[in-house]
Amino acid sequence: MGKPVYLGRLKLYWCDKCNVPLLQDKCGRCGKRGRKVNITPPGEVRIGFQGDLDILKDTLKRQFGFSLTRKIVLFNRVPHYDRMDEIIIDGKIIGNLRYEPKQGFKMSLRMDGAYLMGKKIKRGWIIVDNGAIPFILEGRNLMRPGVLDFSEGIKRGDEIVVVDEKREPVAVGIAKMSSEEMEESKRGMAVKIRYKGYGTWENKNEPKIEDIIEANEEHLKKLEERAVKFIRDVKKRYDLPMAVSFSGGKDSLVVLLLALESGESFSTFFLNTGIEFPETVEYVNTIEKIYGINIDRIDAGNAFFEALNHFGPPGRDYRWCCKTCKLGPTTRYILEKYPRGLLTLIGQRRYESMDRMRKGSIWKNEWVPNQISASPIQNWSSLEVWLYILWKKAPINPWYIRGLTRLGCYLCPSSDLADFHIVAQYFDGIKRWLEYLRRYAREKNVPEEWAESSWRWREPPKWAGGIRVRREKLEISFEGDEWKRVKFNKEIDRERAANLLNALPPGTWKADKDFEILEDFESDAKSLLIRSQECVGCGICLARCPTDALILEKGRIKILVEKCIHCLDCLGKCPAEEF
Repeated sequence: MGKPVYLGRLKLYWCDKCNVPLLQDKCGRCGKRGRKVNITPPGEVRIGFQGDLDILKDTLKRQFGFSLTRKIVLFNRVPHYDRMDEIIIDGKIIGNLRYEPKQGFKMSLRMDGAYLMGKKIKRGWIIVDNGAIPFILEGRNLMRPGVLDFSEGIKRGDEIVVVDEKREPVAVGIAKMSSEEMEESKRGMAVKIRYKGYGTWENKNEPKIEDIIEANEEHLKKLEERAVKFIRDVKKRYDLPMAVSFSGGKDSLVVLLLALESGESFSTFFLNTGIEFPETVEYVNTIEKIYGINIDRIDAGNAFFEALNHFGPPGRDYRWCCKTCKLGPTTRYILEKYPRGLLTLIGQRRYESMDRMRKGSIWKNEWVPNQISASPIQNWSSLEVWLYILWKKAPINPWYIRGLTRLGCYLCPSSDLADFHIVAQYFDGIKRWLEYLRRYAREKNVPEEWAESSWRWREPPKWAGGIRVRREKLEISFEGDEWKRVKFNKEIDRERAANLLNALPPGTWKADKDFEILEDFESDAKSLLIRSQECVGCGICLARCPTDALILEKGRIKILVEKCIHCLDCLGKCPAEEF
C-alpha cells in the first residue's frame, strides 16, 4: 500500500441512526450528528455499482465461501501500485479489495470484515485453542501448537480468519503454512496476525439510495449554489465565449448539469480521440438528446495509430497521446471556431492528483494556448459527484456500471491492470491492443512479458517488470566556432528542415552543403530542426503564431515564409520535441 496522499479535507461521516453516509457531520433526515469515518486519504469514495459489487462478492465467495447480499457498499480508492479500495459497509471498514497482477482480486480483511462474516465463513478459517487467545490479543502470532482445526485448501499467503472454539472471530492474518503443512507439522508459525480483538457485527437495515440522497440533499444544494455562482462569476471575469468540455465521464457530466443550472449561454464539445469506447460515443448521443443540447464533435480520426508508428506505445511518463489526440485537435477546433479564444469548463477535481490539486480552479494549459480552463467542481469529492448525479437522476455511462472507476481511452497507459481485466470482459479492442504490444516487443527484441505491464512506462518500475524498450531518436549536434555546422545522426528531410528554419531571424542560418547556424541561435535552431523531422501534425503550435504563418500540409507543420515575422512564439511546448 502506498503512502497516504492528502489532497483536501476528508468528507465522510456516518449517521448510525439512519445508517447512511454523510458528506457533512449532520444528517439531513434525522438531524443527528454523524460520526467521522476514518478513511484513508485522499478520500475518493464512491457508491459501488453492479460491476464493483460483483467483484467484491465473487472475491469473498472464492476466499471465504461467504455470500454477501448487500446492495449498498462504499468503495474508497486508496494508494497502491494497482487498484485497491477500502470497503465500507454500515459505516465500518471491513477490509481492502485489491488487484494483484496474474492473480486477480483479493480481499484483505479487518476485524469488522471478520465480524460481518462471523460463523458463515466456510473457507480460510483456523480454530485456535482458547489457551492461545490471550497471547494473540497481546500481539503474538499464532503458532502451530495453538491450532485445533483448519479448513481445507489453505495456501501460504492466504488471508485467514482465526476463530475461537465457539467459532467467534479473534484475529485475521496471513497463512504461513498450507493446510498440508499444518497437517504434517506440529511446530512453526501458522498465521502472522495483522488485526485482533473480539467484537460483533450489529445488523442494521440497509439504506436505499433515496435515503442517502435525503440525508445529504441540503449539502448538495449548497454545492450546486456555489458551483453555479462560480460559473457566472468566471463568465463575467473573462470576455470570451464559454464551452463545456464533455468527455462522457462522471465529472464532466456534473459540470454540464451545473452549466445548464447556471442559465448562462455556452456550447458543448466532445473530443473523440479515435480510441474511445463505443459505449462512450453512444452515451454522448444520449446526453445530447435527453438535455436537448448540441454537442460539437472534435474528431481526432486516426491520429493515434498514425503517431503510434512514429512514437511507439505511450506510457505514464511518455504521454504523447494526450497531446496528439486531445490537445492538438482541441487547439485546432478553438482556433477555427473561436479565434479570440475560449473559456472552457472542465471536470477537474483536486482529489484526483497532486498536479490537479495545485492547478486550482482556473488555469491555462501551455499545450492549449488559446484556452482558459475553469473547474466549478475543483473541491468536490468523488462521493459528492456521484450523489449529485444520482440526485439529478442523470444517465450514467455503462462502463461505470461495469466496474471502471475512471473513463478515458480504452488503451490509456494510466489505466490499472484491474481496468484492463474488466475491459477485456466486454470489449475486444483491448485484446487487439495487447496483441500489438506483443508484436512490438518481438520487433524490439525484448521479452513478451513487457506487454503485460512494463509497456505503460518508458522507465518502468521493478514491480511492473522493469523491462525497457530502447527507442531510436533524432540527435543533433553542432560543430565550429561562430558559425556552427549542424550534424545529424541519421538522414533528414532537408526541404522540411530549411522551411522551419525560416522562423529564425534572417541572416542567422545558411543551407549550403550543410546547415550552419550562428552561435547564439543553436538552441532555437535545434528545436526547429527536431520539429521539422518529428512533427506528427497535432497543430498545437498553430494557435501560438500571431500572423497565421503556420499551416498543416500533408499532416506536417509548414511555415508560410511571406507571413513569418520571426518572433519564435511558435517554439512553445511540442510533443515532437518533448517525446
